[in-house]
Amino acid sequence: MGIIGKLLKYLLILLVLSSPWWFKAIPSQYFTALIGKSQLVDKLLCNFSTKVSGESMSPVVAPGTSIGLTRCFTEKDLTQNTLVLYRDGSSLRFGIIRHVLSLNPVVYKISDEKAPELFHDLVKEEIVAVTHHIDLSKTRYQTGQDTGSFVLAPDDFISDFYLAKIPKGTGLETAAVEKTNVFNRRQDKFCFAVVPKQNLTAVDVEIINGKTHGTVPLGNNLVLNASQKPNINCMDFGSGPGELNLDQGGYRYRLLINHQALEDVSFTVD
Repeated sequence: MGIIGKLLKYLLILLVLSSPWWFKAIPSQYFTALIGKSQLVDKLLCNFSTKVSGESMSPVVAPGTSIGLTRCFTEKDLTQNTLVLYRDGSSLRFGIIRHVLSLNPVVYKISDEKAPELFHDLVKEEIVAVTHHIDLSKTRYQTGQDTGSFVLAPDDFISDFYLAKIPKGTGLETAAVEKTNVFNRRQDKFCFAVVPKQNLTAVDVEIINGKTHGTVPLGNNLVLNASQKPNINCMDFGSGPGELNLDQGGYRYRLLINHQALEDVSFTVD
């Protein structure tokens, strides 16, 4: 490590020592280059303690208890009956992994002790820290429901889903919608159509690059109205606000509800 690198490392250590709380909510991937280089850095960056406030984790964890957590973990550490700290909007909350759904992405059904049957469906990126050093034998969660029963069936939510296009520069009120999986950036406007069986909430839409596997989020926590059949949305190709900034190549369009993929359709851009 060069002189500049060493200086940066020690500066980071000083910042952590002087402000041990500020880094708690920062995703650990930002520290990847530093983790594993020094036991002191690992201890400072990965491990921290925080107190449980309120009754949400009682009787497993009493209010005011200080819990030691690690923010450096992998999917292998996210097993059933693991206590986690996770993001809930702008807040951080404690919960216990009740079920692990082996989907793509993996979905973790998490609840606290105040409402153990009320699940939050999370993915790994929403979990801040974990610990395996808490006795969970006093948990109130006693249901025997099979994990597989939580996996959503697309047919329960939608009757049809497809990609389509209309000519660039036109709108849905004047153009005929053409089903397709091949799009031309200069000539087409990209559309997707959903025929919902019920009002759909907590809908996420994303595009996955077939070569890099990078994800382009198009919307989170969307609501699709069942009265609109089909529910069609279109956008222009381009790099401006609200445009679909995609290069030529192969992609997958993914529709998710509560992080579970209902549809995953391949398409190409010319």
